[in-house]
Amino acid sequence: MLLALTLLLAQSDGPAEAVLRRLEVSVLDASGDRVQGLVPEELVVLENGVARDVARVEPDTRPLSVTLLIDSSRSLRSVYRLQLLGAVEGFFEKLPAETRVAVWTTGARPSLRYGPGTDTAAALRALERVVPEGGNTVLDALVETTGDVGIPEGERTAVVVLSSNGIEFSSRDRRQVVDAARPQAGEFHVVYFQEGESDLEMQAGYSYVFSELTKRSGGLYETPLSSMAAADRMRRIGADLQARYRIRYATLEGLEERKLEVQVARPDVKTRVVSGAEQP
Repeated sequence: MLLALTLLLAQSDGPAEAVLRRLEVSVLDASGDRVQGLVPEELVVLENGVARDVARVEPDTRPLSVTLLIDSSRSLRSVYRLQLLGAVEGFFEKLPAETRVAVWTTGARPSLRYGPGTDTAAALRALERVVPEGGNTVLDALVETTGDVGIPEGERTAVVVLSSNGIEFSSRDRRQVVDAARPQAGEFHVVYFQEGESDLEMQAGYSYVFSELTKRSGGLYETPLSSMAAADRMRRIGADLQARYRIRYATLEGLEERKLEVQVARPDVKTRVVSGAEQP
């Protein structure tokens, strides 16, 4: 660790101070599972195109809490049980063991169906009893479920949305939703699929909220063309939440912008930087 800092200081041309910074990254193998047993010598952090030495890497074992919002509006009656419940089950299977989940549906009004708890089988049973109705209220649900939520020290949280482009009944403006939800609840991940016809202005509102929340929080924004592809995208998000490593790397203080990439010296490995440039 000290060697990495010493070398970086020696290479710098100005008075910039060398520091260790931390980033969070997901590392998946070709099967979509977490890569096991990573060591610093296998990793390199590219910061603004410059290779930085990795001082430490460790699995992110912090407890995870997930708030799951599922579109249960009337327009999805034909696919709710056939496609969406299977997508949720696959998502649960990919999550880390003992993940705490709270499950909400957004048809007609935001409704808590399960949790928070760790019994995903009970969560699925609760969803099986739901009868899709009304319009979608996912934007209201985003605010209602995150408004008073903070991130407990030593833990991590995520909000995961599974929504269609159906009629939106929420009462809030899209910019208000982003401002109200973003500071509260850690990462946002969204699977937003097309199912039937929808108003273009309404689609623009959904797209703005979902893209802004995921981009600002380091989450995934998946946009399959139909509900049939939702299961694969939900499994991808579950695997991403499981496959986390925390990395400390040597860098220079005072950089105005940090474009980060992580490379692993193993074949068929995919990496994604979730958050970075934070001082430990």
